[in-house]
Amino acid sequence: MNLLRCSDVSLTDGQSARWAGGMTTPMALAVANRLAATGVAAIEIASPAALRQCVARGEDPWQRIELLRDRLPGVTLRAAVSLLTEHGRRGCDVISTEVAKLWLRELAQRGVREVVLIDPLVIVERMAPVLKEAKVLGLTTIAALPFAPERSDGDIQAQASALASAGASRVMLRDEAGLLTTDRLATLLPALRAGLHATPLDLHLRCQTALGPQVALEAVRIGIDGIDTTFAPLANGASAPALGTLLKSLRLLALGAPASEQTLHAVREADRMLGEMADRHGFPSGRAWVFDLAPWAHQLPGEVAARFMQQLAASGLAHKLHAFANECARIRSDLGAPPMLAPFARPIAEQALLHLSGEPRYAELRPGVRRALQQVYGAVPAAVDARLARRVGALPNTPAQTVAALRTAHAGASDAALVIAQACGTAPEAQPAAASPETFRYVPTTPAQALVDGLTARAARYARLGVQGPDIAIELQGTEG
Repeated sequence: MNLLRCSDVSLTDGQSARWAGGMTTPMALAVANRLAATGVAAIEIASPAALRQCVARGEDPWQRIELLRDRLPGVTLRAAVSLLTEHGRRGCDVISTEVAKLWLRELAQRGVREVVLIDPLVIVERMAPVLKEAKVLGLTTIAALPFAPERSDGDIQAQASALASAGASRVMLRDEAGLLTTDRLATLLPALRAGLHATPLDLHLRCQTALGPQVALEAVRIGIDGIDTTFAPLANGASAPALGTLLKSLRLLALGAPASEQTLHAVREADRMLGEMADRHGFPSGRAWVFDLAPWAHQLPGEVAARFMQQLAASGLAHKLHAFANECARIRSDLGAPPMLAPFARPIAEQALLHLSGEPRYAELRPGVRRALQQVYGAVPAAVDARLARRVGALPNTPAQTVAALRTAHAGASDAALVIAQACGTAPEAQPAAASPETFRYVPTTPAQALVDGLTARAARYARLGVQGPDIAIELQGTEG
């Protein structure tokens, strides 16, 4: 058995799924060394979602990457790059080859050494030149291979083989909806092995159905080369399996080389620090979700599933989970069965929630649903609903702007800013500027102090504000009125 390669996605997918993208740059910097001390093969520090989260918080995403690089010397840094965007700005629904190459160069200049390249439609012809450029830059390229339960092993094997032939250093089976089972793995992984030959095979999966940890163990037993994990406070549910649980389970089952006590101690310390951070900032802990059949119907990827489970609960519609799931499946079928990944999954979930809330079906079309019907991202696997297609009409092809044209249109903007403009839909002049490094110092506070700070900020609106509890009593006098 090959030595298992565990990579960490806590700073990207983990915090997106469990903390709704709330991990600030100071938080990431504070915990980075703890993560690295566990000896994971690579730490993913950037993704399209993480870039958008930075911009929304007023942080420069490139500065975040550089600060993490400086904090993690000698650590293999990884980034995810997607060729499809979901912000809806014309001309950059699909990241052009030119811009994708620019994106890779900006990452490489900042110390990133591995790139997960994602094209949800797996159009190898548009992935191949990007894979080639990554190789020129000395990057290890991991080509994403989306899993959907309705697709045959043979179809997935053919795509894996095509990605390897196009120049991928590794191929990653990505089960973003957590729908893999141990029975399916028993046939799928050997088929992928046969199609990939010597190209290493990795696995990225989520835990929506609560089967993720079991599937991860079975993948290791069959012979996966690498697997994505997170640390316990950011694991399970809509996120990836927990590294500590996986390592202890592998040792118990005598699978592969057992993790050392030093490694397990380092994992516990990282878990502890992240747990304290979650408690301090009011983030939910990494609890497992109970087993449910709904994910096999809605097939929503991790972060989208988490967001819409919360919205259902907040709207008093949690009891309609299965109705929501079935409506997602129905809308997906109307759109030609696109992969349930960005940019398709979120608009489908939004449309389903509209219908579930009592609005007549398709009385309103979400913008992302319109774009999916118009197939601006590429051809979808099946036929779209003819009535809906006529309703939205065809959209003229808008050729992607060249890098030269972008530079002319945004004179004075850096290439890094142009990449963010295309990937996130935020114009260069509206992007956050780099901040003083001192502003990224993380100052931990106790929950009690955080409570006092929050009450103090609100006290002026009240004549008197008081909180009492075990071992704590706070009384604040307002000043307004």
